[in-house]
Amino acid sequence: MAQLAPLAEHCLAGLTLVFASRDVGRMKLFPLLIVLLTAASLRAGDPGMNAGQLASQMASLVEDGESSARVRMKAPDGQVLQVQIKSLRSGGNARTVYEVLWPQQRKGEKVVLSQSKGGWPRGEKISAAGERSGIGRGEWSGGMFGTGLAYADVIENFFLWPKQELAGKESVGRADCVILESRPAGNSPHGKVRSWIDPDKRVVMRVEKYDVSGQLLRTITTTQVAKDDAGRNIPAGMTVTRPDGATTEIDGSNIRHDVRLTDADFAL
Repeated sequence: MAQLAPLAEHCLAGLTLVFASRDVGRMKLFPLLIVLLTAASLRAGDPGMNAGQLASQMASLVEDGESSARVRMKAPDGQVLQVQIKSLRSGGNARTVYEVLWPQQRKGEKVVLSQSKGGWPRGEKISAAGERSGIGRGEWSGGMFGTGLAYADVIENFFLWPKQELAGKESVGRADCVILESRPAGNSPHGKVRSWIDPDKRVVMRVEKYDVSGQLLRTITTTQVAKDDAGRNIPAGMTVTRPDGATTEIDGSNIRHDVRLTDADFAL
């Protein structure tokens, strides 16, 4: 799941989207998506690290090349989905596909998303019957597959946004976190994103996403942290909560390594 692209990815991501990177052999939670909910190569709490340096460290983890995972999503209405994710991220560009594997009546339902560096995300929804529809600018904060997870959550890397500020410290559960506030340059449905980073485990524990008017849209929270096969801490469970209390639960499974993706994997 590495921010939920980011928590993408690390959303995503962030969302307990746990990915395996061929470049460094580590598992991630995708932003989301996500999003970004994974470990930084330096401690977030290191003396002298400013907001830009911290964001750069986190952003680089989202830029991990090819990755693949399967996740379980439980929507607010109780429906459970098994979803396969494929992602390719490099140089500020991103492509990702989410495809429903189960239940049978929704098998083949798919979302194909892309974003060029500095540009607005683009995407298309494909129904189980093969019907296609584009994702308009007003839909990017809408729920994907009927869950609380938004389309923007799984394609945007908010750690690449130009405005990054440290916004204090706060505990999330037992973790004492550094708060990073990220603002876009007009190429996002969001006005700002706040992320709580555990400097000891080097994991993003919470992400709050706001619209351009400052209204809270959803909160993505890490509910479980586990070790990957390299001994690194990663988010192993996540909830996406909207202001009305509706909650989506996401868990990663069937992690794959040494993934090789081509243009055909992202074909519409």
